[in-house]
Amino acid sequence: MPNLRTMVTELGTGLGMLGGQDLDEVLATRSPVMRSLSPDNWDLLCSIRSGGAFDTEFHAAWLNGRTFLEAREGLRGRRPELVEWKGAVRASGDEVAPVDLRIDHVYLVSCKYMSDILFNVSPSHIFDSLLVGGLAKRRRGVGGDWYAEVAPIQYQELFDVVRTALHDGMMTPLAEEGPHGTVGSPALPGLESTARSETNGVVARHSASTLRDLPARAVDLTAADRAALGERLKSGWPGEAKAAYRELSDEVARVSVSRWHTALSAGANTGEAMLWRLLRMGSAPYFVLGSSAARSLRLRIATPWDWKQLFRLVRLEIFPQHGGQPRVGWMATVRERATGQLREVSGHVEVRWSHGRFGGLPEAKGYLDTSHHKVPGYFPLQ
Repeated sequence: MPNLRTMVTELGTGLGMLGGQDLDEVLATRSPVMRSLSPDNWDLLCSIRSGGAFDTEFHAAWLNGRTFLEAREGLRGRRPELVEWKGAVRASGDEVAPVDLRIDHVYLVSCKYMSDILFNVSPSHIFDSLLVGGLAKRRRGVGGDWYAEVAPIQYQELFDVVRTALHDGMMTPLAEEGPHGTVGSPALPGLESTARSETNGVVARHSASTLRDLPARAVDLTAADRAALGERLKSGWPGEAKAAYRELSDEVARVSVSRWHTALSAGANTGEAMLWRLLRMGSAPYFVLGSSAARSLRLRIATPWDWKQLFRLVRLEIFPQHGGQPRVGWMATVRERATGQLREVSGHVEVRWSHGRFGGLPEAKGYLDTSHHKVPGYFPLQ
């Protein structure tokens, strides 16, 4: 199940397409047109609405759905017979469009509310495979650990610093659990029996034991080791680890840029195709309904076929950026065929552990830095 805010914005958008005048009345009907919703989904959605915590999101989504219903490029006033919600189902196959709703088997809609995220994939999938094959491609490389693959020396040096800090007691130890809560941290009066659950106590003791027995090499970390490290390092890096992490970040960004350049140089016209994949353009057009910090988002996303008729890629630049985590920037310069005007669109990719410091394997999260309405190929809904 997606989080509640996501559920509200996606389903609120679909409800707005049904043609009623009042959101609460439409919600109360539990229209069978919303085919993918179970009774439990309806119950939860109604409960969220009555709670009032997401009134702003409901309102924005409802208005976007109504706009799509009336739009010439949308439903043109014709009420849909079928609204399908993807929900928490993960992307499969070679899907390009980040589709959340499908209307009458034809209209594909992505609901993007207050998000500049374009994709979240394994680093090798973008820097080596150029996002070819959709976003469900599996991880490759040294156990899927991008840091170990592209910056093994800096990665091990960072791990050595952290491991030494743990062994030498330079970090605050995990609180051990006793029968009445955390040892050394008395429970509140009257709450001794519920201060901490027995399960949490087992987890804390297990994490402390795991951290005492970490392997000497970062590449030998197990899933349990990573989980324990991710939890322990939530509050930040110890001592000299901050400098070691900066060195790791710089090297990962530098090598990631080099790998990306190498992959792009392997064939002709890969620059344009790379830009299309970065911007989530595929063989079928789709619509983005949502909002940014400054405006509503009501866009039609072009296909590469459409794009080539209107624009030409002049250059695609890729470069390392300084930041908290390894960061790779990109900027495309595009020429409008009709006017000769040059336009720029930019974004960046952040490489980071999926579950906190050393927790999980590194992932590559892509962001759009240019405002959506200024992107060549993202057209205002008519």
